[in-house]
Amino acid sequence: MNYGLPFQGSKSKIAKEIIRELPRGKRLIDLFGGGFAISHCALLSGKWGSVYYNDIDPLVVDLIQRAVNGEYSYSVFKPDFITRERFNELKDKDGYIKYIWSFGNNGSDYLFGKDIEDAKEELHNYVVFDKESKILNGLVGYNSYLPYSENNPQETLFEIGHTNEATERRLYLKKILRMARKRIDLQQLQQLERLQQLERLVLYNHDYREYQYIEGDVVYCDIPYEGTHSYQGNKFNHTEFYEWAKSRPYPVYFSSYEISDKTISFIWEMQRLSTYSSQNNNVYRNEKLYLTGKTTTQCSHYIRGGKNELETK
Repeated sequence: MNYGLPFQGSKSKIAKEIIRELPRGKRLIDLFGGGFAISHCALLSGKWGSVYYNDIDPLVVDLIQRAVNGEYSYSVFKPDFITRERFNELKDKDGYIKYIWSFGNNGSDYLFGKDIEDAKEELHNYVVFDKESKILNGLVGYNSYLPYSENNPQETLFEIGHTNEATERRLYLKKILRMARKRIDLQQLQQLERLQQLERLVLYNHDYREYQYIEGDVVYCDIPYEGTHSYQGNKFNHTEFYEWAKSRPYPVYFSSYEISDKTISFIWEMQRLSTYSSQNNNVYRNEKLYLTGKTTTQCSHYIRGGKNELETK
């Protein structure tokens, strides 16, 4: 299952593992909430009474709030295709456009290359609005009528049913375009749709240092990793964060790879494929969960190919 919304650096793939390692409490504090994956998984786990999500970017907080309110349910929201011009005009004003219509959900670069933009628009309008397309017909080599329609000569390609729902059109296109190495779908919108009607959740938009601890809180921080991208366009001060975390009178858990502050120990690690490698798709990094402060929680110490138990100190 995908957790949260599509987001660069999302913890969706390892959210369950992180949630498992964090101790129980009254409230989970997701202080660098980003794409909402940890908060989403935490809410579904039932491990805490409520979840406190925070991010410094007001656009992503607003996007999540709108998704939770059900504004992206496909029954009420038919997404128009966002052109390159409209993306550049609105990316700093609208979280939906900024994160859903950007390449790799990085919030800055337009989703499609100029060479395929027209075809992607035709595909989008076919899936969402059931509009036939001459461009699409030429791309796949035959008419792109819906399955089981009277004009469809390829109904045996994919047994998907007898209705004209957008999901079925998406799956049909995914099948017939595979040989052309093209892809169009509504999966990102469906991720937003899954967030609606989540309860026991409060959303905040402030600097992490403004958080006020309440007894029973479990504080987790998915900080920008050292040596990777900047934080919301600004260089993140890791030394300042480490000093803040160590000075707290309560435990602070945070994720990273290797960190420069050697006084902080990690309590869990898991080797996983690096999402930041542009040259080698087989580069693995050790994803680690660090802890400042003391706790009696038992944590599992994972490495690729084995598992050991490690008790935190």
